Amino acid sequence: MAYIASVDVTVTTAGGAGVATGTTDSVSISGFLLDVYLNYHTSAPATTDVTISYATPAGGNILVVTDVNTDVLKTPRVKPVDNAGTAITNAHDRFPLNGTLTVAVAGCDALTGALVATIRYMCL
Repeated sequence: MAYIASVDVTVTTAGGAGVATGTTDSVSISGFLLDVYLNYHTSAPATTDVTISYATPAGGNILVVTDVNTDVLKTPRVKPVDNAGTAITNAHDRFPLNGTLTVAVAGCDALTGALVATIRYMCL
């Protein structure tokens, strides 16, 4: 039976004002990504960048948000291709999850809990 689960990933940043960075990996997640809620620290600057990517297995970026410090819900989707590798332009699908995700923050100030990313996914 399918059910919806969520996991919080908290990233603490270190470095100078406007250039601090931090990275945190999630626990192992299996299912399909539904959405991600980005909850920024109240002192995070508007130059803050967030990248969520596959850690294991490696597979590239899932979500990139640049120069934002306002809490937001994002629903990233993958663009499918046909068996010849040609983009299917009128469709989107959920990202499959079978491992850990990396949440990276850059362009921030040094903050404990600079970002909490709540990752919601469907388990099968």
